[in-house]
Amino acid sequence: MIDYLRTILCFMAFVIVTPSFSQDGDYNPWPWDFPQKVKLNMEEGQTVLSPFTYYPNSVEKREELRQSVLIFYDTTVKELGEEKSMLNKYGGEVEIPNALIIPLPKNAKAKKGDVVLTWWQSGSGLQRAVVVDDSNPLEPKACYLDLGWPDSPDSPKLAEKRKGEALAPGSFAVLKDGKWQSGAQVAIHKDKEWLKGMLIHLSGDKVLVLGFGSKIEAYDKADVRIIPFKEKIKVGDKVWASWVNTYRPGYVVTEVDKQTGHVYVKREGGSGVESKSITEVTKILE
Repeated sequence: MIDYLRTILCFMAFVIVTPSFSQDGDYNPWPWDFPQKVKLNMEEGQTVLSPFTYYPNSVEKREELRQSVLIFYDTTVKELGEEKSMLNKYGGEVEIPNALIIPLPKNAKAKKGDVVLTWWQSGSGLQRAVVVDDSNPLEPKACYLDLGWPDSPDSPKLAEKRKGEALAPGSFAVLKDGKWQSGAQVAIHKDKEWLKGMLIHLSGDKVLVLGFGSKIEAYDKADVRIIPFKEKIKVGDKVWASWVNTYRPGYVVTEVDKQTGHVYVKREGGSGVESKSITEVTKILE
């Protein structure tokens, strides 16, 4: 009966839905070696990215959070706290650790060629994107980097994609190349491989990363490298490229679409061309 009532209340206005952090047994609602208390520059009503549905649901189900899918969606701030903050959830509220919240500035402006952190605005879920039209810097048009892209540079399906999609005002943050900031692409050296991921937050010598399959892990900063967004990559270069959840060597660049932030590669000795975003191709891991 209690669980049933909780489900009903989730959809009622003005209700606070707070994960139970004082549960029986040895369940750990924060298994990562990373502080929950992250200083955030945000205010009530501001747009943020957070797994504000997935995280509390996983906690309620007592799931192993390091193996849970924790997809970041857009929502707004209800109340800022020092360690945890209240976010809007279906007309109610949910408390989320600050380390799992990424604020988006209210009045950001972007110019053509900028890489921004946002979400898929005609769909859902966190995205990085390259600005292709800055005629309205507060509402630029951008091509998404974390969505699928045709493997042929001559595909007729690309015509519409290359126009980009308009981003709403206050829905994006401009990313600085090479900077340790939320949204940066990273490679993590682990077990003789380079794993790929996106930086959520940095705290001291620790980083919190959103990795393959929207799973979160903490790493030592010393084991992590930032993948540049504006790396000088040209046709004929030998590069590392993404393969499932890793970066692997042995690829050759066949074409570069700088405007949309996409690179076409093929395996050395192979014939099939693969499309990658600029987050998925690099030379810095050699």
